[in-house]
Amino acid sequence: MKSTGDFELWTTGNILNASVTGVWDGDIAKRYQTAFLKQASALSSAPWAHIVYLDKWVLGTPEIEPIIQALAGWCNENNLVAAAHVYSPNMLKEFQLNRMLAPGSIRFTLHHFNDVDTAIVWLHHEGFHAEYPKQVIAKRFA
Repeated sequence: MKSTGDFELWTTGNILNASVTGVWDGDIAKRYQTAFLKQASALSSAPWAHIVYLDKWVLGTPEIEPIIQALAGWCNENNLVAAAHVYSPNMLKEFQLNRMLAPGSIRFTLHHFNDVDTAIVWLHHEGFHAEYPKQVIAKRFA
């Protein structure tokens, strides 16, 4: 599978937002890991949240899985308390995401949402001031 993936990361308050696209391989996952850690480190002194827009993400090669698992482990140790995945129902995505972020391996609350609005409402209930994404890439997921 040839990689065609990309990502964009941005923060709004104490929320790290991500939009991901295409097919991911290990190289893209490593770039994401580096960028994620740089931005998340600035939030990690207090509870923070993460929202990921996944509708345009296709899938990843097996080599991305340990990289994403390592990021989840870092999040466990660095105050991530709530994570929202936003994507239309897709069994293959759900399968790969569940392999990477198995319930027993994470200590933060993770929920999947089919739409942005419901994810934002949930984050508000969790105590985070989430906003509708203004980024050009993220708008494609709404």
